[in-house]
Amino acid sequence: MPQQPLLKIEDLTVSFPADRAAGPRAFAVQKVNLSIYPQQTLALVGESGCGKSVTALSILQLVATPPGRYEAGRIWWNPPNADTPRNLLALSEKQMCQVRGGQIAMVFQEPMTSLNPVYTIGEQIIEAVLLHQQVDRRRAVQIAVEALTDVGIAEPASRLSEYPHRLSGGMRQRVMIAMALACQPRLLLADEPTTALDVTIQAQILELLRDLQDRRRMAILLITHDLGVVAENADVVAVMYAGRIVEYGPVHAVFRNPLHPYTRGLFASMPLLGKRHGRLATIPGNVPNPADFPPGCPFHPRCPDVRGDPQCSTTDPPLLEVEPQHWVACWHAPNHTHGQPAPPDVSYRRPSPASTANHATA
Repeated sequence: MPQQPLLKIEDLTVSFPADRAAGPRAFAVQKVNLSIYPQQTLALVGESGCGKSVTALSILQLVATPPGRYEAGRIWWNPPNADTPRNLLALSEKQMCQVRGGQIAMVFQEPMTSLNPVYTIGEQIIEAVLLHQQVDRRRAVQIAVEALTDVGIAEPASRLSEYPHRLSGGMRQRVMIAMALACQPRLLLADEPTTALDVTIQAQILELLRDLQDRRRMAILLITHDLGVVAENADVVAVMYAGRIVEYGPVHAVFRNPLHPYTRGLFASMPLLGKRHGRLATIPGNVPNPADFPPGCPFHPRCPDVRGDPQCSTTDPPLLEVEPQHWVACWHAPNHTHGQPAPPDVSYRRPSPASTANHATA
């Protein structure tokens, strides 16, 4: 029997009011499809404001409604012990409270605003444990200490009585990861978990996530705009622009052969070590206002491949599989006219360093 996705998003569309008055709505996410398999890392990449965080928040029904609204779509959750997949968007708030933290956890990009400043670190972790696990308070304290130990915090028992403001940014992010993983979730949503940290601490946090993923056998949805982080950590990459996924595939396929002009623009803007650069390339123009997307392909006003093609300015290209396990939404992509309309679905996982080393030894 083929492996089934742990999480599958189908045609997710989320809108917000364009202004305070009643009227047209801005679509932050439009017809998003993606799949995450057990123990897989899927990276969601794109500029700020493209819909990455809204997609992740929708998985846990954390988009405030109102003003937000789930216009369409389904989010199927299929953990190994489930009889049948459940549509997370159809669950009640009480049912979602059992999913949040216990089955799917989230790490936010700014730990100082995510941790409650008036409660100790221990109180916040213990509360999550008591909510999702059938244990008494003594065992909950032990689990909190074990969680802090797992994320590399020294003297974890004494840290339980600390308040967030007494910890450095890197330590607070480790606490957020410990809190997220204390209940052994199957899926971790990591929303730019290293944005506010210096590069040394970034590397430590990402290495920690890889190690915990390997030991806990969990999947990760990694939201980032850093392509270097994607190259080092992801199995599959989904590139978002203006609320849509415009390219999707195994990380090696997308990095080796980017097919969408937006993806190529992102790669061209990256400095490379060991190579002399003048001024870095930029993508001309600005991301369109979600309340006023241009007709046709939303990228066409900035696209170097348009060349006066009227189709680009009148018809939004569908996301099609143009080569095995590589999807793109661009009229000028190779084989797009013959592409398959199947929703993106890639179970690929890169070999772990441990398995690679064991294979080499054998």
